[in-house]
Parts: sequence; structure tokens; C-alpha cells
Amino acid sequence: MRKAIDVEYSARPLNILAAFQRDSLSGMIYVEARSAKQVQQACMGLVGVYPSRGIQLVPIEEMASLLQIKKQERTLVPGTWVRLRRGKYAGDLAQVMDMTENGEDVGLRLVPRIDMTPRDDGPLDPQTKKRKKTATGPGSMRPPQRLFNAEEIHKVYGRKSAAKRAQSYLFQNETYQDGFLEKDFKISALILDDVNPTLDEITQFTRRQDGGDDNIVNLSVIAEASRKAAIAVLQPGDHIEVFEGEQSGVHGVVDEIAGDIVTITAKGLDMEGQKMEIPARSVRKRFKPGDHVKVMAGQNADETGLVVSVSDNVVTFVSDMSMQEVRQISFLVRCIDAQQLRII
Repeated sequence: MRKAIDVEYSARPLNILAAFQRDSLSGMIYVEARSAKQVQQACMGLVGVYPSRGIQLVPIEEMASLLQIKKQERTLVPGTWVRLRRGKYAGDLAQVMDMTENGEDVGLRLVPRIDMTPRDDGPLDPQTKKRKKTATGPGSMRPPQRLFNAEEIHKVYGRKSAAKRAQSYLFQNETYQDGFLEKDFKISALILDDVNPTLDEITQFTRRQDGGDDNIVNLSVIAEASRKAAIAVLQPGDHIEVFEGEQSGVHGVVDEIAGDIVTITAKGLDMEGQKMEIPARSVRKRFKPGDHVKVMAGQNADETGLVVSVSDNVVTFVSDMSMQEVRQISFLVRCIDAQQLRII
């Protein structure tokens, strides 16, 4: 169709009406025209298209089915992860609680973004004698994610701002329970595909205001997010060890990462120099006291320091900045090669 548009007002326009292809029918293209000659003229010179192999007329009974677009039905069940498309919560992770019978509205549970520094400097309304709220547009700063805390709300907005109802709170006409916002959204306002929640995001949903554990978060989802995070931060040259499976206890250096498989060169007297392929979910980074490390992701991202102890999957190091001990999951930490350091 681009070719048809380019020559539309030239001396030799293409006399075709439409052109398309279907992902389910690879290697086939469909051109709508009055004659086969017009189709051949349109395909002439296109890379990968060979009109000399023959042009076939689509049977009339198949024409309508080719143009039908089957709507993909997505079933949402409690616990499903989604993201918001727009507004204050654009891009934020949310969890499905329930759906209405018509399937158009979805009850979500998400980490609130409440403005804890409200401004009262808006213009004064001459009729109500009250100040209007300052407009919040795309360029304005949105509040950070933070679990709802009634005491903090009362300090900022007053004692009557948040009313308790059974196990929840009503604040600014929105319901909060266990620190989370519970609200209905149109399904059209949600991103359902390629949500890919991170480990940090899922961890937010496991914390409750009262310190209890959450029972709606599927532990298998957390495990899957941990596995993906581990693969994402692994790089050739990392020193790792196998902690499960037949090769448990083997350690070595990463040579290559292909999908979920890690190729390593084993270290040690018995297996020195041997190449091994290990599932990425079965390995973790190996550290020893004295290593200089950097946190690659998570709550302590970009923090550097000196390792003082390693226990199972947790690395404890002394921060270079604060000189305080920091505990971090090992797969989110990378050892800083001495050759990469520069003395100032």
C-alpha cells in the first residue's frame, strides 16, 4: 500500500484497493484489485514477492473469513497482574480482586499515591470562598507510592478526613484496606499483556500495614519473578555456584547465557576447565568476604561496599557511603572487578 500511495498521483498509478497479510497464513499476501494484471503490476519489484510463481484468485466463500478479526478474549481472575494505562497510576502494577458480571469493570488493588504535601495556594473561588485545587497535568509531579496510613493522613488532612468503616478506611471518596487502594476501573483502562511484574513490585504486595503476610499473592509468581531477575542480571564473567540439581555445589565462571540456560567453565580440582550447561534458575552468584560489590537492582540499587559475610542467598556488606551494614539477595549483586576501579 505504501507503493500505491507513492505513485497515486503519478502517470502510472496502481489500480489496487487494498493489500494485507495474516499472521496465521505465513508466506501469503492478499491484494484486492479488479484484475490479476493489476496485482502483478503492484507486486513487481517488491523484495521477497515473486508474482511469476502465479497469482491465485481467492474463492468467494473464503473472502469474508480472511477479513474477519477475531477478538482475543482475556480471562481475568483474582490475583492476575495488570497495569494502568493512564492517569496518576499510569504504569503502576495492580492486582485483580474481582470483576463485574458484565465484564467491563474490574476491582483492583494497588499501592496508593497520596499527596502528603497538599498545596492550598490555588486561586480563590469568589462564590464558595474556598481555594481551588491546583491543577495536576502530565508535567506535574505525581506522589510516590506508599501504603495508606491513617495516622499520617490525620496529621496532614485532619482527624475527620479518613473515616474508618469495618476493616477499611474511606478517604477522599476512595476505599483503602490493609494500606492498599481498592478501586474499580474500566477494563479498557488496563494493560493486560506483557505486564511482567518485577520482584520489587510483587514484594510491595506482600507487605501489609499491620506487618502481616498477604494471602492473595501467589508464591509461585514471586518465584518466577525471582528467576527472571536472576537471569536478567547474570553476565559472562560472573562467578556463580549451582545450589540445586545434580551439579549442586559446583562453581565456576559464566561463559554464555542462552535463554534459561547458562554455560559455565567449572572451577575446582575435580572439574577444572570443564564446560557445563546449567538451568539459570539453579545458579546463584558466588561471593566471599573481601569482595567489592555493587547492587544492580532492588531497594539498594547502585549501593557499593565490601562483603563481610555470605549466608546462603544473602550477602552482607559494609556500604561505602554510609558505612552501615546492608543485607542484599545475592543474585541482585555484582562483584566489581578490581580492573574496573579507578583510584581517585
